[in-house]
Amino acid sequence: MPGNILKKSTALCAVLMLTGCYVPMPFEKYEITAPVEPELHTMPEIECVADEMHGKEWYSEMCSQLMEFRNSCTVSERMKTKEIGNALLQMKNDYPEFFWYGRSYYATTVTDGSEINLGTPDWFDMDDLPEMYEELVSKADELIESIPDGSDYDKVLYVHDYIIEHTVYDMEAYKSNDTIISGTAYACLVDGLAVCEGYARAFQYIMNRIGIESGVCSGSNHAWNYVNIDDEYYWLDATWDDNEETPPQHTYFLFNDDMLLRTRTLNSTQPDYHKCTSTNSNYFVVNGGYFDEYNEDSVIEYIESKVDSGRCEIMFADFENYKSALYALFSDAKIRKADGVGSSELKYYRDDDMFSVDIIF
Repeated sequence: MPGNILKKSTALCAVLMLTGCYVPMPFEKYEITAPVEPELHTMPEIECVADEMHGKEWYSEMCSQLMEFRNSCTVSERMKTKEIGNALLQMKNDYPEFFWYGRSYYATTVTDGSEINLGTPDWFDMDDLPEMYEELVSKADELIESIPDGSDYDKVLYVHDYIIEHTVYDMEAYKSNDTIISGTAYACLVDGLAVCEGYARAFQYIMNRIGIESGVCSGSNHAWNYVNIDDEYYWLDATWDDNEETPPQHTYFLFNDDMLLRTRTLNSTQPDYHKCTSTNSNYFVVNGGYFDEYNEDSVIEYIESKVDSGRCEIMFADFENYKSALYALFSDAKIRKADGVGSSELKYYRDDDMFSVDIIF
């Protein structure tokens, strides 16, 4: 799997600009590809099905039966196809550990209700479900036990990085459009091979287990998380922060609606949804790498402070300052002013949609 650029270009309809460039140092002016300003998507009117589903007796009946390692159940109302679809959408959000479902679903009318059938999964034997579920719980326990003490921000960051470090994006499943396995928390945590929904379900499952509110939203043929930190909601996309060329990136760690709409939109129907307007816990803001403007002295000083760690992630508030930074730092070689950089080689990754640069020393 060739890294984040391929994930982003295949997971979304729009190709996003993420490039990695080797830069031998010291150097003269270095030719760079001109950055392209992103076009903003529109936030649709969102229909949340959580309140509707949680108020239905048949939804509770469905959940309680299916979570007993079954792929069919009987409920006390006659169901419509759309209702079943919304119920399954909500159930996966209420129970992200739920992975035993097939490729289709349908309802058959029975006496005083409906029988809902999720199809027969073709990737495991139903008799193996209890043991497989224990595997999932065991892997989650292992992750949770490794989380260091700290704030909710620290815990979310740790889980984000852990999932990325222990998961490979399942490009084969994506290309074949066969993601029924790879889109589960089981695939991510047990197999270490998942597509975007698998990353998101695994993250949500761990958050549920440690008492931090989180959910999964989808749109533009992609899935990612929202998470609540200090009573403020943020977006988090572990899939797009998984670049195999680098340690976990943090471009999509706790970002807001404005940043989201540069890269995607949301489906109009979601299990749950919260506006994400804050940048208080954004990775770059918290770590001092967020710049309202390109000021050479300030940016070079920040880069210098990160040289010993081997890596520097920076983000700019707007496209024009981001573009100015790119040309100054790399085309005009201003980055060599930073102590410790001038005689070494570096590699950098840029994201034109998020106005960010990840520099590897």
